[in-house]
Amino acid sequence: MMAIWQIIQRQRTHDRIYFWIGIFVALIPAVAGILLLGVSGWFITAAAVAGLSGAFLNIFAPSAIIRALAILRTAGRYGERLLTHDATFRFLGDLRERLFALCSQEVPHGRRTGLLLNRLTADIAALDAVYLRLVVPSAVATIICICLLLFWSTVSTPVFLTGLVFALAWGLLAWRLFARPDKNTARRADAASEAMRLRAADLAAGRRDLAIYGGLDLAADDVARAGHRLQQTEDRLESRAASTSAVSNLIGQTFLAAMLVVCGFGVADGAISLAFAVGLVLVVTALPEIIAMMLAGLENLPRMSLAARRTVTAEEASSHPDKAREPSSSPDRPALSASSILRFDRVSFSYKGAAKTVLNDLSFEIGPGEIVAVAGRSGCGKSTIAALTARLIRVRNGQVLLKGTPIEDYPEDALRRAVTVVSQRPYLFNDTLSANLRLADPEAGEGDLWQALEQSALAERIAAGKDGLGTVLREGGLGLSGGEQRRLALARAFLTRPALFVLDEMTEGLDDRTAEDVLRRFLEYRGTSAVFMIAHKQRELEAADRVLHL
Repeated sequence: MMAIWQIIQRQRTHDRIYFWIGIFVALIPAVAGILLLGVSGWFITAAAVAGLSGAFLNIFAPSAIIRALAILRTAGRYGERLLTHDATFRFLGDLRERLFALCSQEVPHGRRTGLLLNRLTADIAALDAVYLRLVVPSAVATIICICLLLFWSTVSTPVFLTGLVFALAWGLLAWRLFARPDKNTARRADAASEAMRLRAADLAAGRRDLAIYGGLDLAADDVARAGHRLQQTEDRLESRAASTSAVSNLIGQTFLAAMLVVCGFGVADGAISLAFAVGLVLVVTALPEIIAMMLAGLENLPRMSLAARRTVTAEEASSHPDKAREPSSSPDRPALSASSILRFDRVSFSYKGAAKTVLNDLSFEIGPGEIVAVAGRSGCGKSTIAALTARLIRVRNGQVLLKGTPIEDYPEDALRRAVTVVSQRPYLFNDTLSANLRLADPEAGEGDLWQALEQSALAERIAAGKDGLGTVLREGGLGLSGGEQRRLALARAFLTRPALFVLDEMTEGLDDRTAEDVLRRFLEYRGTSAVFMIAHKQRELEAADRVLHL
């Protein structure tokens, strides 16, 4: 809880005037509400008694007091919201600026920048509850209870003792929440929320590769499982909060009944008047709401504590920086059909809202084992053909046939086994190197993985690392050079046994030597698969059996 205390101290020193004025102004609607109930109860009862007995009652002063209290309560509530939120936003604005500035100078090693941003944002959002939901309600509830106990002590001993017993009961409930916070569930909720964000981000960013290799359903299931764990932890937290609320309400209702009995005896004994007794009872009805606001803040204490500890730690850390293997035999590739592997039959395509047609009545075919390159100026439709071939977009006019079957008729898993796309920007997940490779073949053994890395000239580089295949890649493959990332994508492609490879500008952005090596290795180890290649460079055109000029 030291981190929470540090955050409170920092906010207090950040703007002392706003800090204390916020608490003072928050007292106004609370006190006005209690007095409004008490005075109204006394006035209505006194008016009824006066009407029945014919006694004189000055109605003007109580009426004016009630109106003044109602106005004060409304104005006080508005002022409390305005001042406390302004104090919080001023402090958090300064804290956010400091934290983001520190993190922008040096991102912690191994941390994903998007995940770090999400965590910082969520933690700062959680910290706005420290003052608004914890400090202010706790201060208000404590001051109100002390003032009421002092007032009850002047009324009678039974009234004071009754108030003291139930004030202590609420105090014990609050102490239990403070002394025994459910830190484990809060941590699990935090971890599940982070896992869901991380997996959802990977799903969104890597959906192309996931679609190509048939991993969309598994990735979606991972997101759903993380969401289910988050829901379970939130249910536990809500259940605990509901239990606390039920106990608090029970204390409040019991307090009301006890005060009613004590005041009843007081009226019977003549110690207090009937009107005053009704006012005392109605004052008790206002307390559960005030106490509930404090308890809600204490319920959220574990989450605030986690956020505060991470924030304080981040500030302090940023501001004070001081194998032997045998490749397994590769199974034979499936025999290809003697007919065309890929055929475009009078295909036309235009993007929704586009003024021009990208492809118009296009027909061509690729035979078994054939390498066909497509060339043309930017925007002529090369990437559209690749996307149609991989069914990343759907044919509207004409037909795309894969091994004689319309590509629309292929089940998703069968299509991903038949067509493999190697793009210029392969997505590498924040996971182990072996997991990134097994996206192409979940059943691949270590020997298969090493063989694919050997074929893509990455085996020596990976073997030199201490974790080998267990090396965890950072965001977007960070830690590998652009050429190594492309080679890793190539190794992933070698784990597939497709009828057709689609190379979507595979060597774009690489230096000449690396590009030449990547292309040479691909052609050497592709086996008997046909190749459809988007080409820009002369070496790619020279490697093709045929070139389609768009």
